Amino acid sequence: MPAFPTTRWSLIQASDRQPDAVAAAWAELVRDYRPAIVAFFRRSALARDAEDLAQEFLLRSMHEGWWSRADPAVGSFRRFLLVLLQRFLATQRSSGHRRFERTGIEVEDGTHSASPEQWFDLEFALCLTRTALERLREDYAADGRGPLFDALQPWLTEQPERGELAALGAQLQVAPNTLAVQLKRLRARFQQAVRAALADLSLDAQHASADLDALRAVLGAAGGSR
Repeated sequence: MPAFPTTRWSLIQASDRQPDAVAAAWAELVRDYRPAIVAFFRRSALARDAEDLAQEFLLRSMHEGWWSRADPAVGSFRRFLLVLLQRFLATQRSSGHRRFERTGIEVEDGTHSASPEQWFDLEFALCLTRTALERLREDYAADGRGPLFDALQPWLTEQPERGELAALGAQLQVAPNTLAVQLKRLRARFQQAVRAALADLSLDAQHASADLDALRAVLGAAGGSR
């Protein structure tokens, strides 16, 4: 059976690590992606119970060592986490959990047609983006270019309005053409940072690419429905 490479996700699979260290690695991952966990429950249970379900899921995942069930063949942390969420929710249903007994049916927010899995992926993509941005900001700050990053970040996904680059150039004492080049480089580095963050949660490049395609699809669908 293939093993995860030395990545953030693989830390919880390392058999030679101390249990406390493994638990800490898992806790860090689920902490960073907690919004995606809550989003899943908000679409599959009463909205007022989503936070309670998420908290129960997180506590049990750490206390019962669910990371030890991770099969490298699953391919990525995103997929493994989603499998755990689906199983947890199914267990709540089959056990007649009180939150499902209130009305006898599950209640979803009728204003949204997306599935729990789609909402999970949407929030997962946002979490991944935040992780990539934080790492990129740290890189720019280490090079003494933190102010440049902060100034250009709003234009990562949209074009600056006419005259905005010139105004920023005057403020930073940088030629507008130079800023345009820097913005292009920032966008390229951001895309690389997203891929790197996803690769850090995946078995290999193939699984990382598949996850990236899935997340792009759900983001595109979300953008098209606005």
